[in-house]
Amino acid sequence: MSTASIDRHRLVLAWAFARVDVVAFAAATAAIGAGALFALTLALVAKGAPPGVAVGPHLATLAVFFPGYAVTLAGAFVGAAYACAVGALCGAVVAALWNFAHALLLGGIRMRANLASYSID
Repeated sequence: MSTASIDRHRLVLAWAFARVDVVAFAAATAAIGAGALFALTLALVAKGAPPGVAVGPHLATLAVFFPGYAVTLAGAFVGAAYACAVGALCGAVVAALWNFAHALLLGGIRMRANLASYSID
């Protein structure tokens, strides 16, 4: 193998086993969750509903989990705050589990490599 090929393989392995920054991943998932719920709520408010029919009855069931949330303009901000908190929590857990799983895998690989290097002969 050429040195360029070896460097490319090392780069691929470094990216595959890279640690995830927990704070950055939590912030990203928080922003995505808040933005998504905010946009969905505003889209339903803009769309409206026929007279006598509730606006967004399926999305309105989030009020069970997010007290104060409603499919209204004010509810979009309340829902975005809740979605931000839930997104940050989920993102932090996923990033921490990712890092833990990779630490276990790399520890196992290092242990096997060390054990394979010993010779009883």
